[in-house]
Amino acid sequence: MCKDNGTTESRGIADSLDALEISKNVNKVVAVAPANDVTIRKVDVPSRSRSKTLAAIPYALEDTLASDVEQLHFVLLEWKPGAQAHVAIVDKSKIADWHKIVSELPFQVDALIPEYLLIPIHPQTGVTIVRIEPELLYIRTGPDQGMVLDVQSLDWWWHDLERKDIAVACQDAEIARHLVSLGGTMIREWDIGSDFTEWLRHHTHIDVTANLLQGAYTPHYQDRGTGRYKIAAVVLITALGIYFIANGFEYFQLASQEKRLNGQIETVFRDTFPDARRIVNPKLQMEQRLKQLKSGYIGEGEFQVLLSAVARAIPAVQGKIEEISFRDNALTVSCITRDFAGLDALKKRFAEDPLVAVELLSSGSRENKVSGRFKIARAQG
Repeated sequence: MCKDNGTTESRGIADSLDALEISKNVNKVVAVAPANDVTIRKVDVPSRSRSKTLAAIPYALEDTLASDVEQLHFVLLEWKPGAQAHVAIVDKSKIADWHKIVSELPFQVDALIPEYLLIPIHPQTGVTIVRIEPELLYIRTGPDQGMVLDVQSLDWWWHDLERKDIAVACQDAEIARHLVSLGGTMIREWDIGSDFTEWLRHHTHIDVTANLLQGAYTPHYQDRGTGRYKIAAVVLITALGIYFIANGFEYFQLASQEKRLNGQIETVFRDTFPDARRIVNPKLQMEQRLKQLKSGYIGEGEFQVLLSAVARAIPAVQGKIEEISFRDNALTVSCITRDFAGLDALKKRFAEDPLVAVELLSSGSRENKVSGRFKIARAQG
């Protein structure tokens, strides 16, 4: 329970949600959704109507989502005509469970927000990074923007940033030093704790505009008889049960269907990127690796050098990658170009790269497209 200035008045773990005692003097109750279950994305939708924008978002993102859009709940967080929209995405089965929980409570829950949006933003920086577990980070990048990231993906996140001169506040000293080693010039340490109840003391108020309980999942409450009392402090509870906090974030366990899906994604990820040492979130890591490929980032290992060569050559001839694999320190890349001239141009682009040696294994045409299969290895000498 918090006061208006963000000061924590009391905190603890209840045996159940029904056991929570909410004072009539409290004026706002906010539930906290497990961060790993909520994804926030940016999307360009050329509509000047909020309702049409929300209707179009699922189809604008359809090709980039692992689940069917019909199984997902989309919440428009920020939108201005002609500007990028920020949207939160959560599985309908989860939001339905959370809606049922809050609707049956003996008190009113005013909002449900992802946990990483409780991370405070330092007044002199635009990004805050918190280490939650040894291999897990929460990153907040704006009022309604945040993400979950495994530690091994931090380099890819940094190199994918458009600007490297951004100011970043890190709760963990090791993460701060690592960002400095990557070239960060405005990195500072900020000890805010690793639990949302500790983060609250750094807030003057809690912004609940990123409320997941919207549309069909807006909770409905019966008249309390004594009238609705106005709220004076903030009580935060976890939507999936406070047990998960006490048990070390067990709310990261996925439903059986999601486990099967993640297992399939992990298999594809390992086949495509066999150099991956640890897989925490295969879908997120796959997206980050593909972004790395598009950006042309060159790392220190053989895989990164070869992948960077592909990233530089393919877009230059307007080609498209069909398949990529890494075996015996060589990349095998199957790609499509518009015609054989494009394939020749691609081979020439590879040949001009002094870091790699290229071999065209096969080529052919199908459906008015030309395909080629290249073997790319590190140049000798």
